[in-house]
Amino acid sequence: MKHFFSFIIPTLNEEKFLPWLLNDLKNQKEKNFEVIIVDGASVDKTKEIAKKNWLIPINFFESRERNVSFQRNLGAKKAKGEYLIFLDA
Repeated sequence: MKHFFSFIIPTLNEEKFLPWLLNDLKNQKEKNFEVIIVDGASVDKTKEIAKKNWLIPINFFESRERNVSFQRNLGAKKAKGEYLIFLDA
C-alpha cells in the first residue's frame, strides 16, 4: 500500500529559494504526494514561482497572517495526505 504525503511549505518572500525546493520535489522518484504552499502576502515573485507548472500537484493559498505557525496550521487543514511533512523554503 502506497502512502500519500502532504508537503506543507509556509512562504514569505522566498523567490530565491522556493525554486530549489520545488525542483527537488519535482525530481522525486515517488510521486505520491501533494505540495501545499501557504504564502504570507509576499511582495516578491514567490506567488508566480509557486504557480508555475512544476509538473507536480501544488495547491497555493494566500494568508493575510504573516506567521509561520498560522501558515503551517492552515496548510495542515487543507492537506489531503495521510502524513504531513513541513518544509521551509
